[in-house]
Amino acid sequence: MKVLFIVTSADLGYWLAELTRPYWHLTERGHEVTLASPKGGKVKHDRLSNPLSEGSWEANDIVSKGFLSDKTLAELLDTTKSLDEINPSDFDAVHVVGGTGAAVDLFPNDRVAAILEHFWSADKIVGAICHGTIALGNNPDRVNGKHATGFSLDEDLAAEKLYGKNFIPNYPQPILEKAGVNFSHVEQWGVRVVTDGKLITGQNQQSASEYSLAFNHLLAKQSPVVAF
Repeated sequence: MKVLFIVTSADLGYWLAELTRPYWHLTERGHEVTLASPKGGKVKHDRLSNPLSEGSWEANDIVSKGFLSDKTLAELLDTTKSLDEINPSDFDAVHVVGGTGAAVDLFPNDRVAAILEHFWSADKIVGAICHGTIALGNNPDRVNGKHATGFSLDEDLAAEKLYGKNFIPNYPQPILEKAGVNFSHVEQWGVRVVTDGKLITGQNQQSASEYSLAFNHLLAKQSPVVAF
């Protein structure tokens, strides 16, 4: 199957694990991934998400280390398609990558809204993680009454100590709640993934692996896990 990844073009950047882990888990199962961003071309990751950066929050992220060390994969981050080039009917599912930049240029965004509307209307899988979940606020009629998670307001208020007060225009939780989402979360930087029909959301970067596996299960229409 073909999966569209929507990545921020904003300077604040995306979070590597929220791109590399879904990419790894999905391509490992034979799915084809296309990266796209509002402006197209090179996209920037948050320095703190790079396991090779000084002071990284992800020093043990071996998936991102492997991704960045592969020239072919790293080149994908320099050559994203623009959202205007994307025909959503070519794809079976969409994943909105997180990172604080997502709250800068993925909401409000008419083009993101139009792309997501296709996936909703065609009953395809819609996924988003961390700050990327704010993109769901572009289609309030579609998410009203849905259960979802995302980077919590508590986490954003804690992040203000590092990035500064109101470091992004909007925080995901208030935007999603205003859209009528039944928003839930666990403790700061805890792991949470929520599925509601074909909508799947992850709370934060700590949830990236669980989110990716659950996304794969939605694509496969089953889980390989058998419980006795």
